Amino acid sequence: MKYQLNEELRFLEKMKMPANIKLLPAVNFAMNIFQCKPDENVDVKRYKIPGYQGAELPVLVIEPRQTKQKLPGLVYFHGGGFVLKASGAHYQLAKEYAAKLPCRVIYADYRLAPEFPFPLPVEDCFCTWQWVQKHISKLQLISDRIMVAGDSAGGNLAAAVTLMARDRGLRLPDGVMLIYPVVDRRMDTASMKKYTDTPVWDARLSGMMWDAYLGKQKPERVEYASPLEAPSLQGFPPTYMEVAEFDVLHDEGVMFYDRLRSSKVEAKLYEMKGTCHGYETAVKSSIMKKCMDRRLAWMNSLFR
Repeated sequence: MKYQLNEELRFLEKMKMPANIKLLPAVNFAMNIFQCKPDENVDVKRYKIPGYQGAELPVLVIEPRQTKQKLPGLVYFHGGGFVLKASGAHYQLAKEYAAKLPCRVIYADYRLAPEFPFPLPVEDCFCTWQWVQKHISKLQLISDRIMVAGDSAGGNLAAAVTLMARDRGLRLPDGVMLIYPVVDRRMDTASMKKYTDTPVWDARLSGMMWDAYLGKQKPERVEYASPLEAPSLQGFPPTYMEVAEFDVLHDEGVMFYDRLRSSKVEAKLYEMKGTCHGYETAVKSSIMKKCMDRRLAWMNSLFR
């Protein structure tokens, strides 16, 4: 099927993640070329922090160049279907948040499925949130201006960590930003049934992702894997969400937004017309410039 993508996104028509799980190690090895390095706008600090069940996790802190004062914090969980490492586009956008907000971006490097299935990745992300809360002074963060964000599977992790913080009595994020998030393991929405051949991501890949991440598990707290199944979203922080027009994940994102609104949560939803999943890859496009301007304005409004 041909989709009416924005001209700036036409290059995505040739992009698709491999559906063969056995190819993922080679893909991740190739993705090692993407490194987050300091530049003229930002510094990058590296930490090793305690992860779930005694693991050690690498974490990046990206901050404006030579900044000494306290700043807001953005804890970011990257996408990649729970199975892929961060891409160059992820790092580039993280640097933009740090430089333009300005803020300190705490970039979590959680373990990946299928080697480390649920709940390990989300528990790693929760450990990152705990670490940030314990080291606010060391990280020079403003304690009441720390939010979480994520794209795709990272959006799932950001939402799940927020639910975990609420349920476990830890301080909640001051805001949540979700970019075309994965929030429903059931795969029964109209968009999931309609978009079986979209660029970058489709229903078949979603099935592979859930098999790798959750498998045949029936977890007691299923909402930590599938946030849309949470019994309640009461107490969720203010939330910003974008969904792509031609995306299997479109409808579950809208449904999550609707549930937030019905729970009296302050939330904003933007449907990006003419886009497919992964449009953030076009980091220099006019689409992303508009998105970044709006995201930064929303974050600044919360931080004020």
